[in-house]
Amino acid sequence: MENTLERVSTVHQVSMGATALPLELQQQVFSYLDTKSFYAARSVCKWWRYASVDAVTLARQLKKLPILPPADATTGSPRELQRLFNEAAHTLMLGMQVRRQPDACGAMSRPQQLGFLAGPRVTATSNGNRTVTLNDRTIAVFDTSGSKTKILAQRPLNDLKETVGSGPWLKVSPTSYHELALSSDGSLLAIAQERTIQIYDLSAEPDSFTVNEYVSSAAGHYICGMDFEQDDHVLRVRLSGKGSVLYLGTPPTATRASSEKATIDHWKSKAGLKHLFLDSTLLAPTTQTPGAADSAARVSGLQLLRPLHNGYLVAAQKHGGNESSHYILAHVRCSTSITTLALTAEPASMTVLARLESFLSAWDYTLNGLNESGVGLWENMPSAHEHHPSFAMSPDGTTLVLAERDKKRIRPVSLTQLFVYRLPSERRLVSTIEEQKRRKCGGWTSLAGFLRKLEHADSSSETEAEDVMKNGVAKHTVARIPLCLSTIQGVVTELKLENVETTDGGKAVALSAATAEATKMWTLVEMSV
Repeated sequence: MENTLERVSTVHQVSMGATALPLELQQQVFSYLDTKSFYAARSVCKWWRYASVDAVTLARQLKKLPILPPADATTGSPRELQRLFNEAAHTLMLGMQVRRQPDACGAMSRPQQLGFLAGPRVTATSNGNRTVTLNDRTIAVFDTSGSKTKILAQRPLNDLKETVGSGPWLKVSPTSYHELALSSDGSLLAIAQERTIQIYDLSAEPDSFTVNEYVSSAAGHYICGMDFEQDDHVLRVRLSGKGSVLYLGTPPTATRASSEKATIDHWKSKAGLKHLFLDSTLLAPTTQTPGAADSAARVSGLQLLRPLHNGYLVAAQKHGGNESSHYILAHVRCSTSITTLALTAEPASMTVLARLESFLSAWDYTLNGLNESGVGLWENMPSAHEHHPSFAMSPDGTTLVLAERDKKRIRPVSLTQLFVYRLPSERRLVSTIEEQKRRKCGGWTSLAGFLRKLEHADSSSETEAEDVMKNGVAKHTVARIPLCLSTIQGVVTELKLENVETTDGGKAVALSAATAEATKMWTLVEMSV
């Protein structure tokens, strides 16, 4: 229901309902509304829409939003203020409606009903149909899809049969702690102890050999968690200390079918367990401002999202660089190794595409607002303090969900908070990547020249693309502050976002967050204005 200033100039008041109020009183009432209520009121009718486009009314609402520098009715035209409010409403998801859906069974719900206890030596697929246990050096695979448990296979832990690369044998006692990771279809099992990883083919014979590797890149740390990702083609290895992450294996290319799962042959190849695709400790984030990479900054808790423009989108925490810790959306360019023909992330190619605010990093924006409680609607935000978070991106690339676990160990049950961020459009992400590439090669003589080109680009696909520009530089910056969705009990083992259609034919995003006990689900619906 976009309404330009030319259209509303012919609107007249009528003597019915709230429209009987004089225009000045309507605008005075709007000034007392919070920003979400004001955003909703603009779509009620054309008379309220007309009353909301006044420069003074918009400026009052904009001062309540996390925008720097604060908008002023005396310095901006009504059209500029309206565009700025539309951009802020889009970025801050003021029109987002959250609908809670019924819970579903978690990964361990069915196994627990059959007598399996959740613990570090028990893991199951997301649907709970297959469960794997490690007990007294014996790996057992169970079918837990029915009302009775069926054992499918057993095999001994391969800790004495063969050497593991250049590292020691995996000689461990039955009480040693292991990290387990089960593939999405339950056919592959990864076991880690300290810095040694083994991958088992659970469908193979019990005496078959495993894929082994001593992870020398983890020197000085120990493995504290693992997950299969990207259709089981890579293994995300979380290390102790400062949120370091390793990615072993090779992710699938954008042309590969999404349903094609990796097999044990993939992990035995040169592009498998022995191939280090990405080491987060080697990445140097480059910001969008002119200049070289920030050598004082580092990233932690990194996770691959999806392929884009000869590389991969990643989400991570950014620390240092004279800034408060916050989350980022970044791009890492990939190249093909000559010897192994496998993709490898280039450490010096990391480009920060979007700054995703945390509680402390957003203070410059939130504490300057007119909200009575200071930060107002954005008081509950992530802390970004090396929690090894989990991320998920919507298929259309416009939404990012963050699951951040509480670090307080005194709690009897772990708590996880869910946050939703609005991301820039894919067109803008690619433009930023190309800008950084040309800047490094000296292709742009000035940043203003590139920004002027963006000014005339097609912006019909996204409201935030209509930036108010002056002399090639954005006059205002809207903070990307998340929507706090919920706090749930337990550790989130799987995040998933899917595009769905609503009952009225509109588009929405379905979010599911799986824990061991239950899977929580929501539907995020964008309200049209």
